[in-house]
Amino acid sequence: MNRSTTIDFLRPPSTPPLGWVLLAAGALCCATAVWFGNKWSTERLVALRAEQAAAEARREQSRPKPRLAPTSDQLRLAYAQLELRRPWLPALRAVESATAAPIYLLSLAIDPATGLVKLEGEAPSLDHALAYGLVLDEGGALQPAVVNSHDVVTDPGSGRSVVRFAATTRWTRQ
Repeated sequence: MNRSTTIDFLRPPSTPPLGWVLLAAGALCCATAVWFGNKWSTERLVALRAEQAAAEARREQSRPKPRLAPTSDQLRLAYAQLELRRPWLPALRAVESATAAPIYLLSLAIDPATGLVKLEGEAPSLDHALAYGLVLDEGGALQPAVVNSHDVVTDPGSGRSVVRFAATTRWTRQ
């Protein structure tokens, strides 16, 4: 079997039909691979975005919600409610009912933030000043008073000696 092959340089060689079939099958496989790759990457991207959105939602839920700044009306209302809760009238009534002759109240200062009531008065003797401190807390609006200081002073008009004292107490919330 001797086959002789001839080479023709004038005509291009013909491609066998099996080559065209293999080329078409390869192109179809490449197109299918690209299509599946795009489909899977799109699915992965959608899943990744959904996971990121869920993580962001969890972070938002765990964050404390910012409170809105109160308006001036709300601030005034809160301040008014705070003032209404302070026992101004009971404290002043207790001081008024405890202060009677021979005790004379010279000054009264109330610190609303701490509830401290500072009193300065004049009494004929130290015993009267101490008794005044005991009478102050009988109304229930004030805690027991403490006489912080006293000084015996001679009244220049009448020439009699009086005791000037300073007392402190606190109001109680009822």
